[in-house]
Amino acid sequence: MAPRILIVEDETITAHHLRRILTRLGYAVVGVAASGATALEQIAQSRPDLLLADVGLEGEIDGIAVALLARERWETPTVFLTAYSDAETMRRARVTEPYGYLVKPFAEQELHATIEIALQQCGLEAARKQRAQSTNHLLVRTQEELNTVTARLFSAQEEERERIARDLHDDLGHRLALLQMDVEKIRGKLPAAIRDENKMEFDDAITRIGGIADSLRDVSHLLHPSILDDLGLEVALRRLCEEFQARYSIAARFSARRVPSHIRASTSVALYRIVQEGLQNVAKHAGPAAVNVALIGATTSLKLSIRDTGSGFDQESEKSRVGLGLISMSQRARLAGGTFEIQSEPNAGTQIHVSVPLESPPGNQE
Repeated sequence: MAPRILIVEDETITAHHLRRILTRLGYAVVGVAASGATALEQIAQSRPDLLLADVGLEGEIDGIAVALLARERWETPTVFLTAYSDAETMRRARVTEPYGYLVKPFAEQELHATIEIALQQCGLEAARKQRAQSTNHLLVRTQEELNTVTARLFSAQEEERERIARDLHDDLGHRLALLQMDVEKIRGKLPAAIRDENKMEFDDAITRIGGIADSLRDVSHLLHPSILDDLGLEVALRRLCEEFQARYSIAARFSARRVPSHIRASTSVALYRIVQEGLQNVAKHAGPAAVNVALIGATTSLKLSIRDTGSGFDQESEKSRVGLGLISMSQRARLAGGTFEIQSEPNAGTQIHVSVPLESPPGNQE
């Protein structure tokens, strides 16, 4: 199919001359426009492959304005034909990103070569845009697939953690309790002299068994916080901060405002794990510090912030070395439909901000 060209020229003789040349060269001339307004109407109707436009059209819309609008609205390329080659005209013409600029008078061979180069460049540009669009669609689809896989992995991870926590609590915890009772029974059956002689050893053994049971409960709680299911996110986060402060002797303050009573289970788990990971990062990397965790409910979202007064870090130099913890936190926020931001500077602490959308409570959904 022959390339379709629109001539934008207000000199009748020149326009007819161009039409004859283009027809002889094998191009399809879709029309001749003598004004900018007419040119825009014809472009909208015929959608040519190329404009041959004179710069100096009479009226409010000159050739440069036509070329600019044609590129913005329809991505139509332009080759300028003009008797003007001054610096100001060239400067204005460059803004439209033309595919050629011929100064009158010009030879037929020069016109032909310019048109062919323009059409070739336009075709290459269209192909490049198509490849970029295809690549973008592929990247979007790949990202969606990765999000799906990540969500399944997180879900499977939570299910496995819950199973292990249940086994630890129900099986090993029960066995330790029985072992403690058995030691007490054995001590009770011994003669009084032997009991008194070995009192410290028995007390120490019973105490150690109790300590192991407590540690087992702590591990079980870290794997799957049943308090999250029983008492909700706000209470679970408050307890998490209290346990963190007791374990690491790092001041941890929790505050909450307007937290809704109904929060989607997956959202609660995501925010709990983000705080859990954030506190572990403070313990590992912040040095002497204090940490503040805040949970604030808004009309349509739930906002979480974790701020510490520790050593901080240079975000620019650390970009290529982002740890798995931060990646996990970011993915959890994104899979919950929210956003994740981190701000840090050396010796100025670190701030983490998460915002996730809220789901309407049952019965209030349209």
